[in-house]
Amino acid sequence: SSIKFNGTNFLPWSKACMLSVRATKLVGYLTGSTPRPTVGNDEKWLCEDALVMSWLLNSIEPTLCPQELSLATYYTTLTHLWQQLDTYRTHKPSILEELVTYQKDTEKERVYEFLAGLNPEFDQIRVQVLGKVQFPTLREAYNMVQHEETRRSSML
Repeated sequence: SSIKFNGTNFLPWSKACMLSVRATKLVGYLTGSTPRPTVGNDEKWLCEDALVMSWLLNSIEPTLCPQELSLATYYTTLTHLWQQLDTYRTHKPSILEELVTYQKDTEKERVYEFLAGLNPEFDQIRVQVLGKVQFPTLREAYNMVQHEETRRSSML
């Protein structure tokens, strides 16, 4: 996209991104109309999904990068951005089972995004969060990282 997201220009940024992605015929990855295959080889889907995600991540101003934010500010900024994004989503499953699956998938993706953006000092706790038998919610993942941050600061 020619417009980089700076934290205050969501609408023009999202329109520019949508145009760019639509031009490549991969807009279904943003709207949800290109679901991940449930059977067979989904390598093509994973590659295209990662490509769209990388375009979005590269269209964000460097000042919004998580390495420049405290843990609390980073988490708050992410949740605020996700809330804004949710208001623009047009795809919401109407069948209860699909809605629950959609919400769980969205929550899981957000846990991955939250962990991926953490400073390198949290590598060990990131591994612990991902290694849990019961995959944590976003709030649980944040609490685990926050606990580690508190533990480290109390040891200094």
